[in-house]
Amino acid sequence: MKIIHISDTHVGHGDNENRLNRVVENILSLGHPWEHIVIHTGDLIDQGITEQMDIAEPILKRFTQRGWRILLSPGNHDYGNAVKVDSEWARTFRERFKPYLFGEQEPSAGHGNAGEFPVFTLAGNCAFIGLDSNAGEMAFWVRWMAEGSLGEPQIAALNARLDGLKGKTIVVYLHHHPFQDAYAVDPEPGQRGYVSHLLGLNTRRFRRLKDAYRLLHCLRDRVHILLFGHQHFGLDYSAEGQRYGIPLALDASSTTQARNEKPGRLSYRIVDTATLRYETRFVPCE
Repeated sequence: MKIIHISDTHVGHGDNENRLNRVVENILSLGHPWEHIVIHTGDLIDQGITEQMDIAEPILKRFTQRGWRILLSPGNHDYGNAVKVDSEWARTFRERFKPYLFGEQEPSAGHGNAGEFPVFTLAGNCAFIGLDSNAGEMAFWVRWMAEGSLGEPQIAALNARLDGLKGKTIVVYLHHHPFQDAYAVDPEPGQRGYVSHLLGLNTRRFRRLKDAYRLLHCLRDRVHILLFGHQHFGLDYSAEGQRYGIPLALDASSTTQARNEKPGRLSYRIVDTATLRYETRFVPCE
């Protein structure tokens, strides 16, 4: 089985609706949907408002209408924005996108803890486990800045789930990034948004998933592939992942963010679960 990994599409911002549609068209052209599963690691929309949900929902339906399966983990922008997450926005998003978030698993009513997460999906010889990295930040005093936190109940449930999956290729996916600064990604003078990139470089270490250390030790020597987003850098963190016995760890980048300004190009990854190798496919912006 092969994974199509996309993330941080931020539909509702700029031209991202059209950009995502171009990427979807490219993915659909691959054919053989039964050989693939699409995983979106969060920030589907730019703000957790119904107007942007109305735009994004038909785009995801393009996959299911053509026989493709898609799994979605929620990002901070899906539940709010870059500054905070909101329990009411989260409830609305989870209801609207529950087929992609939960599949055949029936969601519970609670939103203050892990609730229905981790989400568990079996496909072929693979076990996919989806996490909500906003779950530990739903309370008023900790929801600001949207750094990401799984919370104790979700990590405990994940640990119990992992115990019974021997013999499967295990894939864990979530939104917020769990690694420290394994790489320096310096902004280049002259690139668009140079100042914001410079500020982002110096604040990146403070935006790591709050309980990342506990998560990584929970996953240690038990997970084959770890997928996430949030950073928009698109880096391969496998060298860091291997410290915890995780062979392949990938940050998806932003699927709708152009890699090069001239000519602009979008990208997504195809991960082979049998070989743990991947390729990056590029899609022209226009």
